[in-house]
Amino acid sequence: MAVVEKTVDILGDDGVCKFIIERKLTEGMPVDFYDEAVKNLRSYALRGMQGLQSIDLPNVTDVGSYALAYCPDLKRISLSKCTRFSGNYVFRDCSELESVDFPLLQSVYEASFAGCNKLASISLPSLVSSGSSLFGSMGALVSASIPRLTTLPSYAFNNCRSIRQIDLPSVTTIREAVMGICPLLEVVNIGPNITTIHSSAFSGTPDGMIINLPVAEGTISGAPWGAPNAIINYDTPYAGVVPIPES
Repeated sequence: MAVVEKTVDILGDDGVCKFIIERKLTEGMPVDFYDEAVKNLRSYALRGMQGLQSIDLPNVTDVGSYALAYCPDLKRISLSKCTRFSGNYVFRDCSELESVDFPLLQSVYEASFAGCNKLASISLPSLVSSGSSLFGSMGALVSASIPRLTTLPSYAFNNCRSIRQIDLPSVTTIREAVMGICPLLEVVNIGPNITTIHSSAFSGTPDGMIINLPVAEGTISGAPWGAPNAIINYDTPYAGVVPIPES
């Protein structure tokens, strides 16, 4: 009897979803998974799913811990209505991941992208809240857009070995050790709302890194914030656009 593919609610029927994917693999079909009915992707839902190359879940709003972690073939993911990752390590060690689309994502837990070493660019235009290690251990990351994030969490860019410039237009607070082991980092541009920088915020950054600050020298305590050989340019207006806060 032929197997009929039904719309799968991954929140409650992980087994059926995995069966569909595995059957496509045995038939030599590329596994590009699309489903409009799924509203939530629970913790561990598709963890370790081999052969899964592309996912488009347009109505998912919430993703749990390790939901897509250790998927060795995953290249693309689109969650166009997702507003939060309610658990950590969502995409841990998805080593082939190259493209993500989360336009409405507002909050994430810890280390969602840890080990995604092919993801060179990421844009999170709606993100306002994040746990630690936001982009930690993303070896290929060159650019990251986080225009609305107000608190840069600890270890946010730790071990991002390819990144050269970091722009923080809306940040008010920078936590500890946010940019350690970033050997190519050249410049950090900070927006006009900055009030607090942790005393170890820039520890481990390369000598000669430039920090552009829009405030007068002495305004923020703790300088040079763990980077004794950084070049700090005070009273430097932010060159980009600072988003208007959403009501």
